[in-house]
Amino acid sequence: MSRSRSLTILVLLFGLSLSFSLSQAQEQLAASLEVRADGVEMLHVNATNWLPIRVEAVVTVGDRIRTDATGRAIITFFADGTDTEILPNSEYEILRYEGTSDAFTIRARVLAGQTIQRLTQLLDANSSYDIETPGMELVARGTVFAIRVESNGRSAMLVSEGAVDASKPDHDANVGPGFGIRAPVNEALSDVVRATTFAELDAALDGCAFTPPTVADDLSFNVRSGPGRDFEQVGIVAPDQLNQVVGRTETGNWFRIFFRGWYGWIQASNARINTPCAGVRLFPDDYGPEDTARYTEPNAP
Repeated sequence: MSRSRSLTILVLLFGLSLSFSLSQAQEQLAASLEVRADGVEMLHVNATNWLPIRVEAVVTVGDRIRTDATGRAIITFFADGTDTEILPNSEYEILRYEGTSDAFTIRARVLAGQTIQRLTQLLDANSSYDIETPGMELVARGTVFAIRVESNGRSAMLVSEGAVDASKPDHDANVGPGFGIRAPVNEALSDVVRATTFAELDAALDGCAFTPPTVADDLSFNVRSGPGRDFEQVGIVAPDQLNQVVGRTETGNWFRIFFRGWYGWIQASNARINTPCAGVRLFPDDYGPEDTARYTEPNAP
């Protein structure tokens, strides 16, 4: 074989290899990153060092983005302008991206902090947008929703528009606009509760500080399985044990309390929910009864 022919073959092979590599890289491109406030870093897939991003960058599948206490960034996917806003002290990773002019598949992971997801089109059967968090998996259906992941992995989600399916191996729930849900790493999904901020979500699920009305020292509150005298009495509770409530009826003066490892209801006229409280959870007046089979603690005499 002549020297010139060998060189020609080598050039052709190099060209084909380069073309294949560029094509393969192009398939992995997922989004563009725009820095909104200083303090943004990216860890490229297969790299070991985080690189500061000052203005903008192209993000590929497998890349991770994190922000410090001041950093903010917008990731815009190459799919009809769908984007994710990464708030301060957050970390985010793109796991999968496939997109055409008609459909796309996006899978990402929120590892820490808060993000806001905005989809600009309703998803059909050919498209999907899934988010992993330490506490639950989320499947969007054409929506705007926010995610928060705490340092212990507890994950929360609020929906502003559309709907999101939240799931764990043994449970799933559909969350609509104006509602939220929360899940620790190794525990079940919470109830779906009305909330538009994470403070409201936490107050609805964790309760608020509570000051019951003053009563005589020898009196206790009857605890019932629901908000009404017609419900079964399941025990009693002393006034000095009433320091938190996790709900109240919409129009009445019945309060839901933690009781025997689950919940019970007391009637307490002139009781006061202490401030600050982002909003105690409201229940319909005819709610109940509670599932008393879930009681795990004996009632104190």
